[in-house]
Amino acid sequence: MFFKSPRLFFPLFFCALLFLCSCRRSKLDFIIDLDYSVNVARPGRRFPSDLDLSQAKREVHEILGNPNFIRFWWTEDGRIHRFLEVDRRLKDPRSVYQVKHSWIYLDKNIECVFDTDTTYREIPLSDKVRTVCTYGDPEDIKKMSDHPPLKENWNYYSIGLILKFEDDRLVKTQRHPPMGTVIKR
Repeated sequence: MFFKSPRLFFPLFFCALLFLCSCRRSKLDFIIDLDYSVNVARPGRRFPSDLDLSQAKREVHEILGNPNFIRFWWTEDGRIHRFLEVDRRLKDPRSVYQVKHSWIYLDKNIECVFDTDTTYREIPLSDKVRTVCTYGDPEDIKKMSDHPPLKENWNYYSIGLILKFEDDRLVKTQRHPPMGTVIKR
């Protein structure tokens, strides 16, 4: 036997086991930058793992390739959420994998929503989702009305931008002097 003493065998065996576990691919490889957004993430270097692709995702990937962003649907209505609304769920990294998500293709102006493992639908990219992909989550959201059309002002103080939305459609853009870094919480 190569190892004459069990004292050498077990530490080496344990190191080899750790190495094998670290080489295993993660479920879905994406990069979440909480300073940028809790609603979208960028695909990672190894995205997607063929082992974890459903039939619908495999089909979309074959047709459209890698998405520009992965969008998390924290609630069924698909609205954009603030950090404080989802921070408890972000504490457990496994919960992110359990949240329904879609793939965003900016250049094609579509979002592929995976309803089941075998079905998906393409929807036009809304102005709000495109804005989050472009600038990240807004630093401040002010609801101007609660009845249709729903009006909101999104403020990006750090870059000097105010965007006015009616429902999910961008209706007005205003510029102002940037005000420095603002924490998006």
